[in-house]
Amino acid sequence: MRSFVALLVCLVALLGLAAPLRAQDETGALLALLADANPDLRTYRADVAFDVGLHSFPYLHRTLHGNAFFKRPARMEIVFSDLPAIARTWSNLYVGLGTPGDWARKFSITSAQDAGAAHERYLVLTPHLAGQRLREVDVYVDRSVALPERIVWRYRDGRIEMHQRFGRVDGHDLVVAQDADIHLPALHAYVNARITNYALNVDVLDAVFTKKESPGRE
Repeated sequence: MRSFVALLVCLVALLGLAAPLRAQDETGALLALLADANPDLRTYRADVAFDVGLHSFPYLHRTLHGNAFFKRPARMEIVFSDLPAIARTWSNLYVGLGTPGDWARKFSITSAQDAGAAHERYLVLTPHLAGQRLREVDVYVDRSVALPERIVWRYRDGRIEMHQRFGRVDGHDLVVAQDADIHLPALHAYVNARITNYALNVDVLDAVFTKKESPGRE
């Protein structure tokens, strides 16, 4: 009987270790998948049209235009000619998140299991700096294209949720649409972006990129 109890204790201990180990493996696998997306894409430039508006009174709406730039390993920028406050906030947030290759510098990265029907694991990014308004960022990966299909910024007083759609451009899977819902105190707004006219592996000057603070640093 003592041998059976000892075996049972060992089995329970092993089962307890199995879940964290599987979570670590899945975290690494998801990050590796994101890192392998479009391996021969060095840079891009694209046109972006943004519909920005409020879900509540006074129901303001505006369409903005700009350019998106990317340069490996982890540089991103959105440049507008005219930028109202809500769009400026979105631009800093989105660019401030950076690319997967840059996340480890800003966040602790783990994974969790979706409670929905799919039960797939997603990445959980927790800021290194304690006491920020931003609590975590959840990144759900479309494994078929190795890109984030849904990103949720979770704040202590609200959330921002963005869904992305993809298209095939010159043999690469790239984001062609983003629809975001911003739900923060005194602000319920949306930002819907459409990205077109990609120019891939073109010269992009370093001067285009500006330093962004980690998102949610308040």
